[in-house]
Amino acid sequence: MDSRQETGAAPKTGIYKYKPAVANIGIMLFYQALVDQDCDCVQVSWVPEYEQSEEIADMLDEFL
Repeated sequence: MDSRQETGAAPKTGIYKYKPAVANIGIMLFYQALVDQDCDCVQVSWVPEYEQSEEIADMLDEFL
């Protein structure tokens, strides 16, 4: 028997009819929360490239 019938909940319609599919870029905790809720999801390992100016590199060298 469908659990919605047991609880009296209305059948899902529209965007709620299907569970979400998510591509997570970033926080692993968010990905794990999606997995725990039975969502279709993938974790993308990605780190943005950056360039550091020579001035900032010099300042960091002074502090570190």
